[in-house]
Amino acid sequence: MVFLGKRHLHIPESDHIVDGLVGLLSSANSGSIKLEFANKPVAEIGIFSTDNLSNSGKKRIKVDLLEPGLFKVQDDDLGLFDKLRTATELAQKLTDNMLTLSLFRKGKEAITLGEGAHPSFSRLITRSGDIQLNSLKESTKLRKDFKDED
Repeated sequence: MVFLGKRHLHIPESDHIVDGLVGLLSSANSGSIKLEFANKPVAEIGIFSTDNLSNSGKKRIKVDLLEPGLFKVQDDDLGLFDKLRTATELAQKLTDNMLTLSLFRKGKEAITLGEGAHPSFSRLITRSGDIQLNSLKESTKLRKDFKDED
């Protein structure tokens, strides 16, 4: 169960939902899913091996939000640094399982989490080697897209 602890949305080490999701992503070899809404593409998700050795286990998951405004989330009381802490925990779980999650916004890479992240400046902000802000501009736009204005 995900819970609030130490002022952030905390992912416990033995979270069955997160562990199940990571396990599912680890077990997939390759494939893609295209999501449509009203006959219009809204997201594309792809998974593939990152090297020629298919048994190495390293995989990349690409999530391209073509219509990110459709994925708005309800506003909460958590601050930016609280959310970064949660992202850091998720990124560490991805790294531990040799997974990389890349978030794209309308075809432009915004954020990379996990094994394949190579942070430079973002390491100063997140204090993590598992989160890379590929584009500050696209990451900021993505955050605004997700923000619920109701």
